Amino acid sequence: MIVRPIADGVEALAPAKLNLFLEVPRRRPDGYHEVESLMVAVDLFDELTFRDDESGAISLQCDDPSLPVDGRNLVVRAAEALKLAAGVRSGARITLKKAIPAQAGLAGGSSDAAATLAALDRLWGLGIPPGRLAELAAGIGSDVAFFQHGPAAACRGRGELVEPLTLPTSLTFVLVAPRVGLSTADVYRRLTPPETPRPMGPALDALALGDPEALGRCLFNRLQPVAEAIRPELASVRDALAGLSSHLCGSLMSGSGSAYFGLARDAEDAGRAADVLKPLGLGLVRVVTCGP
Repeated sequence: MIVRPIADGVEALAPAKLNLFLEVPRRRPDGYHEVESLMVAVDLFDELTFRDDESGAISLQCDDPSLPVDGRNLVVRAAEALKLAAGVRSGARITLKKAIPAQAGLAGGSSDAAATLAALDRLWGLGIPPGRLAELAAGIGSDVAFFQHGPAAACRGRGELVEPLTLPTSLTFVLVAPRVGLSTADVYRRLTPPETPRPMGPALDALALGDPEALGRCLFNRLQPVAEAIRPELASVRDALAGLSSHLCGSLMSGSGSAYFGLARDAEDAGRAADVLKPLGLGLVRVVTCGP
């Protein structure tokens, strides 16, 4: 996440995330699912601007007409939560330019919410301790807390228990975001947790080594078969990436889908993979990077 001042306010760049590992050991008594996930932030950004509003109102404008701009949007929810927690009288005029596809498993809404907390803390001059911001983030959504860390972290619980990880080297991916989306709630609702969950340790060890080949062998997503059963047409994306083993160390669906990514050995291989994928009409194809 990048937060910086502009002439009359604050600007924030909210990154997308990829799940390099995602296991769902069990369903919790509160209705949520327990997760163990290795997540990285990549350089595909939504852009948000924040300007003070002395009326006290929180307002949101978005260039994607399909997204709500009221309390259903996590940006508004985050702004209202921070305003209430800090006892702020001022409001904010927020503008959101979307680049992260919705319903793609890339957590654009959660990232936007995390950026909102950080940007408004600066705009309103609050200086709220990181621990308190993390508490607010956890109350807004499961992935929001991750974006207060990075560029890599192990996430547990509902996703709100975040262990930042050191990234020894940059990782480069080719990202494919199909035009169809998936409801996260629908995917989780159809999931049957495994009797024997897969351990995340090997993926964490491979990340610590900075070895794309080792990490590629550890890519795993418990939700992928469920998402592909809901949207069988996504198999064409999966198969296209699987056919690029000469350029990619492995490939996977991110989160609850519908986006997929391939982990490349280096930037050149990622570019070559993207050149093969772009003419296939699978959706948005882009090379993205997670750097230390």
